[in-house]
Amino acid sequence: MKQYPQLRYLSAALALFGAADTAFAADLENGRRVAERWCSECDVDAPAPGKARRAKSFATIAARQDISSEMIVAFLRLPHSTMPNRQLSAQDIQDLAALIMSMKKVR
Repeated sequence: MKQYPQLRYLSAALALFGAADTAFAADLENGRRVAERWCSECDVDAPAPGKARRAKSFATIAARQDISSEMIVAFLRLPHSTMPNRQLSAQDIQDLAALIMSMKKVR
């Protein structure tokens, strides 16, 4: 039977990615801390927009039918002219996205 060394590498990579997925599990408390520190001036948790720059509230973002955690993460990873340039860690971004998605109303 022929051995395929690529399969060993693939298995090792999958094991590492699985561990990385666990490392990036969402922490809502950290998401709240990040939001309070970096987002509270513009994006507030109330239904009304934030005072500065008329940003949408987290609740308004979560209420969108087409929104997903992945979309929020992608948005936060890119610089935006309407947002201050915050250097958030990958974990902080995941936690912030999870916090926003936790506000989604189940229908």
